[in-house]
Amino acid sequence: MPSPLRSRDRFAATAAMLGLGAGVLTFAYAESWGWVLALALFPALVVRACWPNMPGWLLLAWVAVPTIVGEAFQVTQTTYLTVTAALAVVAAGRRSRLDTVAIGVTMASPFFPLLFEASDWHRRIGAWLWFGGLLVGLAFGHVVRRQWMLIAELDRTRTRLAEAAVAEDRQRMARDLHDLVGHSFSVVLLHLSGARMILNSSPDAAAEALREAEAVGRQGMDELRQALMLMHEGSPAPTAGEAGDLDRLVASYRDAGMRVDLVVDGALDGVSAAPRMVLCDVLREALTNAAKHARTPEVTVRIDVGPAEVALRIENALGVAPAGSGLGLTGLEHRVGAIDGVFRAGAQAGNWIVDVSLPRRLAGVTS
Repeated sequence: MPSPLRSRDRFAATAAMLGLGAGVLTFAYAESWGWVLALALFPALVVRACWPNMPGWLLLAWVAVPTIVGEAFQVTQTTYLTVTAALAVVAAGRRSRLDTVAIGVTMASPFFPLLFEASDWHRRIGAWLWFGGLLVGLAFGHVVRRQWMLIAELDRTRTRLAEAAVAEDRQRMARDLHDLVGHSFSVVLLHLSGARMILNSSPDAAAEALREAEAVGRQGMDELRQALMLMHEGSPAPTAGEAGDLDRLVASYRDAGMRVDLVVDGALDGVSAAPRMVLCDVLREALTNAAKHARTPEVTVRIDVGPAEVALRIENALGVAPAGSGLGLTGLEHRVGAIDGVFRAGAQAGNWIVDVSLPRRLAGVTS
């Protein structure tokens, strides 16, 4: 069963039911013409339940005025039960300044009959008893109001988290597609550039370069289709490290005409899978940037495998366009940081240098 405190409408409906029950008691204990007052305030909370925008001061005036009159002339006895329920509804809802004034007047209403010839019970303890009951209703309304505020804040937090998750997923997909497409088309452009330069002098070699460009382009389109299919099914796109090892990656750029000087000091076999994948990501992105921005197609790559970390340094001549302004390096910085690595990229002495330090094994992962 849904909680009556979850929404204002449910709370108002529950208060209306309590008000009807209190109204029946008022009829039962009314004396003389007190039934007229009971009849006057009987539908007040029902009207409030059907009229969500009913002003709070109007509801309090509706139930408090007949109550004060009945208490003053000693013709009613239980009408303050209805006033207590109404006070809780007003205290829990949105209030104007006039509503706040009406709450204060209502809280003082048990003492108004003292201005008339009230009964001895009312003079001794009755006023204080009803004041305590109204205080309980007011406090309960404040508690309910606070709960609604917390629920609203929780809903806003959930919405923000959902929006952040969607944005993060979009960034991840953008990085994955950038890695898959950027590498393939950079190699294609290298083959096409080489074919254009040797088209007249060596037609056979140019044709071979065009065939290589076509093959790499088709492979890139296949990888793109696979990535889009996996994303459509809800799975992440394959990471760059899954496409092949470092030797095949460097060979693909060398075949396209780039001069890559690769030096590996140490054995990569003892490096965990995650650092190896990130290492491949960084190298692919750096070679792609060099193909697009470097002044000459020459890249120096050095990998040092130490007992606790793997260091990667990639250096190429700096071109006209800034090599580090694209999406790829930003994504790589996030990936390197995700495994507690250090990523640095920038211009130095006319060269663009990428320095990466990765842990040989992830923390908490045993061999």
